[in-house]
Amino acid sequence: MKYDLHVHSKEVSPCGQMSIEEMTDAYKKKGYSGFWLTNHFHREFLELTEGLTWKERIDFYLSPLRRGREYAGKELFIGLGMEIRFLSDPNDYLLIGIDEKMLYEESHMWLEMDLKSFYESYKDRLLIIQAHPNREDGSQPADTRYLHGLEALNTSPRHNNNNGRTQHMLCVEPRLIPTAGSDSHRPEDVGRSGILTEKEIRGNDDLKELLKKRDYRLIDHEADIL
Repeated sequence: MKYDLHVHSKEVSPCGQMSIEEMTDAYKKKGYSGFWLTNHFHREFLELTEGLTWKERIDFYLSPLRRGREYAGKELFIGLGMEIRFLSDPNDYLLIGIDEKMLYEESHMWLEMDLKSFYESYKDRLLIIQAHPNREDGSQPADTRYLHGLEALNTSPRHNNNNGRTQHMLCVEPRLIPTAGSDSHRPEDVGRSGILTEKEIRGNDDLKELLKKRDYRLIDHEADIL
């Protein structure tokens, strides 16, 4: 079974060009069993939702996930993820393990935190994966003491992600969990990467256990095989 761990929809991520329904249909056609919706959570999200209460902001953030799950039914699993960028940090981090209760009750503090304080607060509850750590003109490797893993393969066709450098970092620090994702925003991005596993994943607990046990393989895209 194939799962993509890095997918956006245009309802919350304005850089996206596909609605959650379009994204769901596209992943069904690609033969995926599911994907994690990792919409952006950063300064632009605050600006986009300016004037709303925090509950209303989270309702807005969760709306494509809820709509997508209803639309997909049992044919495709859509997991709740996030790509966070702290206000003081230009890097992006994928969060695995968040739930709706956590978003409503705790996430109002997150953007004001930094990676170190966030890791110290959530290291036992979430997996914190740096997205595209070596993306040219976009990211720099963070302090790996405050990470659980790195996105070994990010197959966005519009960026030089220097995936080879990230894979070298993973070889040097084998405790770090490698992940892969298409970073889907547009039709040409869909289904270029992800993970391949024999186990069905139906929630964040399943995904966290799978990643910790390394019971999966990364899906290479032909343009990104290194």
